[in-house]
Amino acid sequence: MTRPVAKGTFSMTSEAGELVRLRKWLREELEGHGVPRPDQSNLLLAVGELCNNSIQHAYEGQSGKPIRVSVRSSDEALTIEVEDFGKPFDAEQYEAPNFDAVPDHGYGLFLVKTIADNLSVDIARERGTRWTIVKYRPGRGPAVGKKDGTSRS
Repeated sequence: MTRPVAKGTFSMTSEAGELVRLRKWLREELEGHGVPRPDQSNLLLAVGELCNNSIQHAYEGQSGKPIRVSVRSSDEALTIEVEDFGKPFDAEQYEAPNFDAVPDHGYGLFLVKTIADNLSVDIARERGTRWTIVKYRPGRGPAVGKKDGTSRS
């Protein structure tokens, strides 16, 4: 069941059907933060992929588990956090997609890394994983081409 927690924060449970409500809420949030339409579509995809990963991997398909998404912005950037409380992300288990064949895994995280200007993952927590996506506003942030990829904290 979807429960609005606070402005800028969305709580959902680990069912694929909740992703529809998440996308509606997130589009409104992104519009409210002045995010250009092409970036909105990409960020909707990225956040949806991270939530889907929480459902499939962190909670191993169990329904009713909490996932929290928050959005905040400044003049410089938009920051989105996706947080679950299940099995932490294990970088050792991640395999990048094989583009020489039809990828059957790893493609979602690849897309998220491509869309984000900066992506970090926090697994040094009592439980779960917190992903942080940073998307710089046009003309802001580090020089183009200096994406750091995924960092761990």
